[in-house]
Amino acid sequence: MKGITEDVGKNLSGAKVAKNVIYNLIGYGAPLIVAVIVLPQLIKGLGEERFGILNLAWIVIGYFSLFDFGIGRALTKIIAEKLGENKTKEIPSIFWTSLFLMFVASLLGAVFFIFLTPTIVQNFLNISPKYLSESTDTFYLLAISIPIVTTTTGLRGLLEAYHKFGIINVIRIILGIFSFLGPLICLVFTANLFWITLVLIVLRIIIWILYLLQCFRLNVSIKKEINIKSDLIKPIFKLSGWITVSNIIVPLIIYMDRFLIGSLISAAAITYYATPYEVVTKLLLIPGAVVAVLFPAFSASYSGNPDYTKTLSIKAVKYIFIILYPLMLFIVVFAKEGMNIWLGEKFVENSALILQMLSIGVLFNSLAYIPFSFLQGIGKPDITAKLNLLELPFYLFAMWFAIKKAGINGAALIWLIRMFVDAVLLFVFANRQIPGYSSFNLRINKLYIIIFFTISFSPLLIYNVIIKLIMLTIIIFSFLVIAWKYILQREERVFLLSRIKILNS
Repeated sequence: MKGITEDVGKNLSGAKVAKNVIYNLIGYGAPLIVAVIVLPQLIKGLGEERFGILNLAWIVIGYFSLFDFGIGRALTKIIAEKLGENKTKEIPSIFWTSLFLMFVASLLGAVFFIFLTPTIVQNFLNISPKYLSESTDTFYLLAISIPIVTTTTGLRGLLEAYHKFGIINVIRIILGIFSFLGPLICLVFTANLFWITLVLIVLRIIIWILYLLQCFRLNVSIKKEINIKSDLIKPIFKLSGWITVSNIIVPLIIYMDRFLIGSLISAAAITYYATPYEVVTKLLLIPGAVVAVLFPAFSASYSGNPDYTKTLSIKAVKYIFIILYPLMLFIVVFAKEGMNIWLGEKFVENSALILQMLSIGVLFNSLAYIPFSFLQGIGKPDITAKLNLLELPFYLFAMWFAIKKAGINGAALIWLIRMFVDAVLLFVFANRQIPGYSSFNLRINKLYIIIFFTISFSPLLIYNVIIKLIMLTIIIFSFLVIAWKYILQREERVFLLSRIKILNS
């Protein structure tokens, strides 16, 4: 590939990309298994309202990454480009300047959050009086941890630029598993959310140290050359500025449904909405695993070989769809039965329809991951940010109206509609950057495709579980045959067959 060094070229090869995606899938998947086992016990031990508040705490910890002002993502892109251009001597100064900027920005964010905590807890969240003091102390503690959570994204960003996804996912597994096991262990001693949150923060500090040590090990110059350059601040902020807008708006769009539910209904209602949400959105680990690998690949390859970037994107979309469509369909068809076995009849009544709508929305959202990462990776983060800004007011009004009129079911419906619209818009704008981006060269009549996907949901009309299972098995098998014959290209089928032969040998 023109303009790409040999080592980076190896990192962008199909086999290397696939290997890194598998690392990410394991890294995201292991905590999911733990979550499925632990969540019912956490709900039982904490109670519905306390668990709802803990869920908000998880959201807040995840949302703290916005205080890096897009610098973490920019760091990955810039270093990936430097590696592609073989300008590795510039990496230490870029790393330390970026980390310093993230630290300063996160300190400002911490002060801002501390100032707003009483207002958020007392005025915006419908929390019972007996939990107000405990919740306020918990949110103060979360504010203090903002610099740790934020700068962690920068440390991980360096490793991603080097395609060290094996190391990243060992650490990710540790963090993911203990994020659920930590609160469960705490329940042996106390149900107080302050102490549970403190344990989660101590875990984050340990993870931060592990990432830093790996950065030192990966590039010795980083440890030896601690250098902050003022002339790097402007180009870093120029790239990170629009990424920051997306980092602020996207989590706001994603998580505002639960905050509105807590404000307009109750903290307990969050549990009936958030529980299926937490489970089904774990399917996003699949596109998340893919784009984490593709983002630095897009950054390194686009300027020298845009056709390769497009090919990589189209293949990613196809593979994600082929993997996730059967999973989504299974969840939709057996939502009631699954919820009944897992959490009981009360959750079937309140959460089954939500699980179905969110599952369909997750499929659209998964496909949108690729053009979103593509646009940011090629240096066009302004496009995604402007789309997010355009969507936000319409989405918030629609979500508020839907929750007022239809409760948590209304929230799930608006979430689904937004995911569909967002995916369509992202593909349209990605196609403008590279004509043909949205073309998958399907060798089958589009009318037949629409008819097949409509028939796919026919098992919902059947109440007998055995008959539903038989019908669904036939439909999924037919889908896989169609995908193999009409969606995948010949070279893709040959590649997959070669991988299967290697696994069987």
